[in-house]
Amino acid sequence: MSLDDVFEPGWSAVDLFTDRVPESEAFAAATLIHLANVLEGRAVLERPARDNVLTYYGVGGIGKTELSQRLERWLHGEVPAGTGWPEPPRLDHAVRTARLDFHGSQTVDAIGAVLALRGAVAGPGRPFPAFDLGLTVWWSHARPGQPLPEFRNPARFDVRGQLIDTVGDAVKDAGKDLALGQLTVRAGLAVYDAIRTRRLNDRALRDCPQLERVAEAAARNAGQGVAAALAGLLSWDLERLVAPERSLIVAFADAAEYVQGGDRTQEALLNRIVYLTPGVLWVLTSRGSLDWATPDVPGLPRTGPDRWPGLVLPATGEPRQHLVGRLADEDVTRFLERASGSRGNPELGREAVGRIRDGAHGLPLYLDLSLSIARQSGTDPDHFGGSMPALVTRILADLPEAERDIARTASLLLQFDPALLAAGSGRSEGDAVRFCRRTLVNRQDHPWFPYRLHDVVREALIDESVAEPGAWTAADRRARAGTLLDALRARHDETLDDVERRLAVLEEAARLCAGHDLRADWLRRSLLEMPSMPRTAERMPPLDDRTWIGNLARFFDGYRHDRGRTERVAYFRDLLGEPLPPDIARATRMFLCYGLRDLARADEALTELRAMHRQEPDSSLIRYQICRTLLSARRFDELDMQLRRWPPAEETEARRLRSDLAWERGDLDEAIVGPRLRAGHLRRLGRHRVAQENEIAALWRRAVAGQATPADCDEQAETADRYGMPLRLTTALASKAVLLLGDDHAVTALAADIERLRPATESVGWREWTVAALLALRRDDRATLERVALAAVPTGGSRGAYWVVLDRAFRYAGLPSIFPGDREQPLGEPWRKAIAAIVHP
Repeated sequence: MSLDDVFEPGWSAVDLFTDRVPESEAFAAATLIHLANVLEGRAVLERPARDNVLTYYGVGGIGKTELSQRLERWLHGEVPAGTGWPEPPRLDHAVRTARLDFHGSQTVDAIGAVLALRGAVAGPGRPFPAFDLGLTVWWSHARPGQPLPEFRNPARFDVRGQLIDTVGDAVKDAGKDLALGQLTVRAGLAVYDAIRTRRLNDRALRDCPQLERVAEAAARNAGQGVAAALAGLLSWDLERLVAPERSLIVAFADAAEYVQGGDRTQEALLNRIVYLTPGVLWVLTSRGSLDWATPDVPGLPRTGPDRWPGLVLPATGEPRQHLVGRLADEDVTRFLERASGSRGNPELGREAVGRIRDGAHGLPLYLDLSLSIARQSGTDPDHFGGSMPALVTRILADLPEAERDIARTASLLLQFDPALLAAGSGRSEGDAVRFCRRTLVNRQDHPWFPYRLHDVVREALIDESVAEPGAWTAADRRARAGTLLDALRARHDETLDDVERRLAVLEEAARLCAGHDLRADWLRRSLLEMPSMPRTAERMPPLDDRTWIGNLARFFDGYRHDRGRTERVAYFRDLLGEPLPPDIARATRMFLCYGLRDLARADEALTELRAMHRQEPDSSLIRYQICRTLLSARRFDELDMQLRRWPPAEETEARRLRSDLAWERGDLDEAIVGPRLRAGHLRRLGRHRVAQENEIAALWRRAVAGQATPADCDEQAETADRYGMPLRLTTALASKAVLLLGDDHAVTALAADIERLRPATESVGWREWTVAALLALRRDDRATLERVALAAVPTGGSRGAYWVVLDRAFRYAGLPSIFPGDREQPLGEPWRKAIAAIVHP
């Protein structure tokens, strides 16, 4: 670019690319070579080698982000002539771009990445059915009840509308009945069923095995790994286009260093997406080079020189990896001379210019910060020429005291807003707002934390010498991190009903704990109270057995990797055999007990719970869970003794237990009260996960008592759907089926939904059997009822309160009880009337 244009509005030193000719030339060559590979059929999924990655790497502050942004504008012809850049390459094809920014994220949002690519390629008459169908199945399981995002490409094309239309056109039988704007688990399963049974209008889709495999994986475990695999379906769609319809697609991924290294879990997602999109030219910027060409890199799905020949260091040809050079001294001098006396900058003397040039070592950020010092403190040459950390220290010294404190506070966070900085530092929000306008701070696209420090600035503040006036020791930083944690707790308490915002706050709190080895009981409690354990697990920091939060992440890892209840119980047992912080060991042990109870292993659960009770005799939670487990095992005499000796300390716990006993007797009015009261109490406390368990229990009992409506069932189904809880969703559907027993079509459809929603790890359970038994009773179909009785009795699963209706239905028909202890007990008039009211209304 021409230095004459530097001082137009918006320009700064980090926009200075007079010495970026090699980078632009490499990019131009890479785009031409990549486009040729695409058009000539070499950039395809079936070819194992990938030549689609152009990397620019170099030290922080050198302007890699600005280079990435400038390359994108240049490719679109948006860099004016006379700027020092040549004409962009002539491609004779449409150019589509997407951008991923990893600054401050530490995670790869795989679904966000593939949606960005889908948006880039969208256009009228260009459907991408394999991707759209796979996305529908994934989204309905991972984000059930949430609308697909409204997103449009730069041409303002309605991508979401096209996606919905494509799915409706492709799926013969399911599409017309699906509310695809807000995808539910049921909608996704209907689409998956159409894929699995080949009921698709598009013949090529019917012969796409990858679509069925990805959809099956999404229906089973809609995690980020499966979301990354959707990129392969997009490539499959792109490869079906004829050459004149193909565009040059370039994806810019900035600040990849945030997701590199460590256990490589996050980098593995990026590696997978890039590998599965050979038709996309990826332009990555990072502090370090990519080591994907190294054979057998642990944790990465695709590595080796045969896979990534262009990433071998050194390599020739394009695209490949490039070390980003620093600005030449003459360019720095010209920039400073033009900046002197312009746009609010004071006049810089020759000595000041020389000191800045010698200290900058070609780093554009250094120039911007030096000019900031000049504006704040004047042009004394002694102010300039130090190292980058010294420069940050100098700027800090010239800030008002309140902003110095805020800057150090900001260095502890990856992202923030002024209110959080003010609360964490004890300074005014006005001071925080003024600080966020400083050169030190970058703005980013985040709904709740829109600011971040430049990486180099944050590192300089963290490494600030304690010899500097006001500098913090490690103990000071840890103490301030604790104050920030308190501020995040206050923010958290304001968002109890806003699950997504609450999760964002919890994620920031977890990062603070990870960075400073802090502990926070409220954070653990809140994470355990969120509606969906698998979704919460995705937001945890990396596993680390050396820190408190890293061990909590190990606990949540039990809800990842497609673990069913049996596998999760085994995982928790193994985890308890390793050293854990006491509170995390207690949570792990408690959830082990829940899992054992769900698997009808009450004796094992009681052994664990009673051992915990001996250690914590005053724990109301443990006493309550012992009672719930005794109820589940139908050990009523022991329950009576337990309640006499240790009555519940909290009224809604006592009321829930009384209601459970009333349910056994057939006192349905009393049976409903307890779970409803407890659900309301827990909702007010923000304990959404357990509140929903009680709401579902109340719904089932209300349906059996004829006190619910189909609309009530739909409401609970939508809530369970929204948080991806298929077992609770099926309870809502079973409740609706009980209410609609007289409508054969409705009950058949609901039974099919329940069957499809049952996780692959679960056997047929009480929901399916109860609906089948009640329907057979209503039809006076003795043969079917007896077949159900034979099939249901030997099945596994908990034989607790939910199985009571099935047992009473059998006994109403004169069949044996499914509960061994009840074989000689009469049915009882309350239950006789209740079953009669259901089957003979």
